Amino acid sequence: MDDIIITGSDIPLIEDLQRFLNSEFHMKDLGHLHYFHGLQVHSMSNGISLHQHKYTQEILLLGGLESGNNVLTPLDINLKLCQNDGDLLLDPSIYRQLVGSLNYLTITRPDIFFAAQQVSQFLQAPRQPHLAAIRRILRYLKGISGRGLFFPADNSLQLTGYSDAN
Repeated sequence: MDDIIITGSDIPLIEDLQRFLNSEFHMKDLGHLHYFHGLQVHSMSNGISLHQHKYTQEILLLGGLESGNNVLTPLDINLKLCQNDGDLLLDPSIYRQLVGSLNYLTITRPDIFFAAQQVSQFLQAPRQPHLAAIRRILRYLKGISGRGLFFPADNSLQLTGYSDAN
């Protein structure tokens, strides 16, 4: 099963594309977009809001940080992560899951992009300080999990996406 979002301002063109795709593939139109692979979409008269609040809550549960204190920044300002500092994690699978989840979360949270990139460097052999850095990112997200992106309706912004589906 593959999922697709078709959007635009030219309704007749969208309908033509849907008819063409439906003639080639079995398709089901689910109507207006509200939720797509962890991405929540809210259409309003003044624009579109994108956020991943529900997905963020799932990540916090995975990381065991649904309760606890929040922090104001995703990384400590003086943090220097090194490849060989600290003990190796006995089971690195949770670390890898969390890093993958954080990377996906950067779709609507560009403020964690640098932090997610930093912890992504240690996927091969993650250590305790690396996991501590992820927990800090999660504590940051806990305090602001409802934030996302807003695209105003009266803006001339044009969003273009490209894909190589070979």
